[in-house]
Amino acid sequence: MKDYRVLGYLLISWILVFLINEKYVPYRTIRKCKWPKLTQSNKVTGSDNLYQTNILLIADPQLIDNHTYPGRNPYLLSLSQHTVDQHLKRNYAQLIKLRPNSTIFLGDLLDNGRASSDEYFQNEVSRFRSIYPENPKMFTNLPGNHDIGFGDLIRPEIRDRFSETFGNPNLQTSIGGVEFLFVDTTSLSSTKEQINQAAAGFVHGLPQKNMPRILLSHVPLYRDPNVKCGPFREKPKFESLGRGYQYQNSLTKEISNSLLDKIEPDLIFSGDDHDYCDIVHPQGTREITVKSVSMAMGIYYPAVQLLSFVKSPEGLKYQTKICYVQTPYVNVVVYIVLAVVSIVVILQSNLRLKAGNSSWTILPLSRSKREEKSKMGTGGWRKQMCLDVVKEMCGLGLVVILVYKYLIIM
Repeated sequence: MKDYRVLGYLLISWILVFLINEKYVPYRTIRKCKWPKLTQSNKVTGSDNLYQTNILLIADPQLIDNHTYPGRNPYLLSLSQHTVDQHLKRNYAQLIKLRPNSTIFLGDLLDNGRASSDEYFQNEVSRFRSIYPENPKMFTNLPGNHDIGFGDLIRPEIRDRFSETFGNPNLQTSIGGVEFLFVDTTSLSSTKEQINQAAAGFVHGLPQKNMPRILLSHVPLYRDPNVKCGPFREKPKFESLGRGYQYQNSLTKEISNSLLDKIEPDLIFSGDDHDYCDIVHPQGTREITVKSVSMAMGIYYPAVQLLSFVKSPEGLKYQTKICYVQTPYVNVVVYIVLAVVSIVVILQSNLRLKAGNSSWTILPLSRSKREEKSKMGTGGWRKQMCLDVVKEMCGLGLVVILVYKYLIIM
């Protein structure tokens, strides 16, 4: 009976560790994120009589796929996908409890949508929807370079597929009395009319500004390479001049100035860089490049951005703040440590058994070892003990996996 209690303690330990890391830690982390209070009540007084509007901005979930880690063992790739997907899913489950009025994605929903077959693309879309269920107040229509490509390398049929699935890449919509402009700047950066005409036509066809405007672009606008990004950035600097195959760190100076002059945005949000950057353009417009929400994008502390605003008689009144999600890999380290502890406990139990301190293994997998010990030699006994240890570790591992799959993440 004593050994059965050891098994019970191990299972309880695993369940508690799972609950803490998969449920409590994300809850506690996101709970620290609060919407700014722009008014004493939730309603603005005055002629507009508008409520405070809260927007959740998410950048670069970029679901990893076969393209992300070429050559990686398929089982290890599946484990990586599961780990990253669950990190995104459990954090979003807590973020949505903040009850944003709208949720806006800033592109790079998938890691290789631009080169996926239709079948593979639909499978990846299903993965995305399992993490971020469709919602009428959710905007997933802004494409990133990993979704459709960049500039002259964009294939119109791939962009059309994205648009049919996630929505019009160029969109003008009003939320809370503020005009949000989604601009497909990856296509706008092309020199080919076939590729850039939809985005260029959208921008040039915008009516004169008559309400506050917020510009949403996957690619950040051009800025001085020496500009400081603020205290929330992890990397030393924003490499605004960096470019390569199917990417460019920022828009050209000409396109950026054209957008600023034509749209006259009060505020800009962008993604793509994966790290935070808060700057003010020479025209006086503030731009925030939002951190990636994914644990697989080369940053230590993934995050989202919270935006709260009201439309007052004086114009746009807003506050925005960074909201960190659960710190990656801590739970993985905890699980590895607990797995090692579990193995040691099972091994010690069997060593005590060999010494004659117990008649049963901690899992009911074999009969009394005292009787067997008298019938076999030292070599046979050691072999049997090794087999018992392996059986018990596999049995416990199977139970732990089932608990995780059907009780923790279901």
